[in-house]
Amino acid sequence: MGELRLITIPMSHYCEKARWALDRLGLTYREERHIQGLHYPRTWWVSRNPAVPVLVDGGRVIADSTNILKHLDSYAASGSRLYPRDTVECREVEALEDWFDEVLGVESRRWIYFHYLPHGRAFRRLAAQGAPWLECAAAAVAYPAMSRFATRLLQAYPKAVEAGLAQSREIVREVDAMLADGRAYLVGGRFTAADLTLACMLAPFVAPPEYGIRVPAVHELPAAMQPCVRQFRATATGSFVLRLFREQRHRGCRGR
Repeated sequence: MGELRLITIPMSHYCEKARWALDRLGLTYREERHIQGLHYPRTWWVSRNPAVPVLVDGGRVIADSTNILKHLDSYAASGSRLYPRDTVECREVEALEDWFDEVLGVESRRWIYFHYLPHGRAFRRLAAQGAPWLECAAAAVAYPAMSRFATRLLQAYPKAVEAGLAQSREIVREVDAMLADGRAYLVGGRFTAADLTLACMLAPFVAPPEYGIRVPAVHELPAAMQPCVRQFRATATGSFVLRLFREQRHRGCRGR
């Protein structure tokens, strides 16, 4: 294992996914935080890709949260792996992870940007935690342009947000049905990448206090967001995710 460095956008739930996996293993790493949009020069320089998170492990560069989780699994003890050795269970975990990443994660991100971008100062406080002071200063000046760019990039427009919210609620209903049998975790009776990914991708809708950066409490959110967060929290899936954050987010496991 080389020196570990994680390049992130602090508030990103995809970055939280990688951060949680690192914290879970108790690995020493340095998190390099950047404000969204202003992170592009750094990630292009390191990985030739604009996306975050990016993990640098010695001489290896791993981009994409799922790739990072699979890479980190090589450091986990056999009973602590996020991907089961059983082929059938592993495929189920991977399918759920992909579903949560590609649908729920995209739509929860679109939703939070749509509602938070109009609140420039509050958004910058959330987004800039641990970012370089020069980026914070630049974001304060360039925020109107950055907000327009993010809105176009994420298609954070009312119709798309409403459609995405409907999709997210349907996913939650399906996960509610899975949890109806009383299972403690989604697959195989233990915590896996499916649970971790669901928790992170639903996080914008439930505002867990154990998130890897400080997120506003429900009453601190913009008023238009609060009813939706309370509705998601009231579901079986919302309660499940809040329990995962409470019981698993800062709980380490043994590496090899």
